[in-house]
Amino acid sequence: MTTVRLLVLDHADDRREIAARFGVPETALTASALLVSDLASDQAADAVGRLAAAGLTVATAPVRPSDGVRDLLLAGPRDRLVAASRHLPDPLASVVDTALERATAPVPPLVAGPHRLPMDGRPLIVGILNATPDSFYDGGRYFGLEQTVARAEAMIAEGVDVIEVGGETARPSVPVIAAHEEIDRVCPVIRAVRHRFAGPIGVDTYKPEVARAALDAGAVICNDISGLADERMALVAAEAGAALVITHIRVRPKVADPWAQYERVTDEVYAFLAERVRRAEALGVSRQSLIIDPGLSFGKQVAHDLTVVRRLREFRGLGLPIYLAASRKNFIRDVMGLPFSELLEGTMAVVAYGVLAGANLIRTHDVQAVRRLVTMLHAILAPTPPVVAEGAPRETGATVAQGGEA
Repeated sequence: MTTVRLLVLDHADDRREIAARFGVPETALTASALLVSDLASDQAADAVGRLAAAGLTVATAPVRPSDGVRDLLLAGPRDRLVAASRHLPDPLASVVDTALERATAPVPPLVAGPHRLPMDGRPLIVGILNATPDSFYDGGRYFGLEQTVARAEAMIAEGVDVIEVGGETARPSVPVIAAHEEIDRVCPVIRAVRHRFAGPIGVDTYKPEVARAALDAGAVICNDISGLADERMALVAAEAGAALVITHIRVRPKVADPWAQYERVTDEVYAFLAERVRRAEALGVSRQSLIIDPGLSFGKQVAHDLTVVRRLREFRGLGLPIYLAASRKNFIRDVMGLPFSELLEGTMAVVAYGVLAGANLIRTHDVQAVRRLVTMLHAILAPTPPVVAEGAPRETGATVAQGGEA
């Protein structure tokens, strides 16, 4: 299955890897570069011949013996990359055009039940509401309907945009619970929150039976961390008109994968998500209701997670909202050498980088802090100056020094 994406090669390690893989000088990668993956050898040879005179650096990687396909690299000024498809036959030309358009165009609104959520403004804050006794983050502090609803009300006051209810921890060390028990945990919470919150409610589950019950209770987003391992999840979402988060994962949920290996992690995650998106669409989920999550800390070592974060912008080539679920995750713990309770600053660094890279929804335990961070970042990035918030405190009578320092 051929995929095309605009590469992010800001980091020296990434430029070095691509240069070595395709046998080109690193200086050829200082502008824009396009990766065409999994071309048949004859297609690749034909493309090289057609593009050689287009003013681009064109190179192919060695044929993969396992499947006989190879990858093609195009590098050069952005305007020449955009014009490259004129030299290619269909369907490859259409694939290149679509990928470039998706990588640069605003993400369309997300349809989640009756909600139509804009994806081209401030990233939305998804608050994690744990209806579990064994969450790695809160240790069951919010377990019990009264406590969980109180936490939801606090998140609403903090400015949450979406509330996601989960009834089972993803920790491999905790046994899987039965679907009926998970339903008993999440559905009363969803019904209670629905009467207090006008925004969309999601459910974090990989079990179709739980998803169906949660949608009946009022949820409109399914966060499936299994990456559509059970295709019934797509059927349930399609039937209800719900949004569906498709997550990259190497193994099934709640199975430890500490020695995960990838030849090229970004390529493999991208290809997985592209294939599962196609599968979801074939099963009836509207493209407008799909969200992609690269699955940080799911079947990845620390170096893999850091690479995926660094190259997150490449996933814009799929043309779908990017779900950044990094909150207090294992890779942050391992980098910082701190317990989960002290990972706010590390999480905020990943969130800030993710927002700059184009993340559209930020899943977090720390709604207030992340909402404030995202609001400020969006103000910096907005094309026009934002309106100053009503009630913002003003300094009066202060002497302002050069550069704005009082």
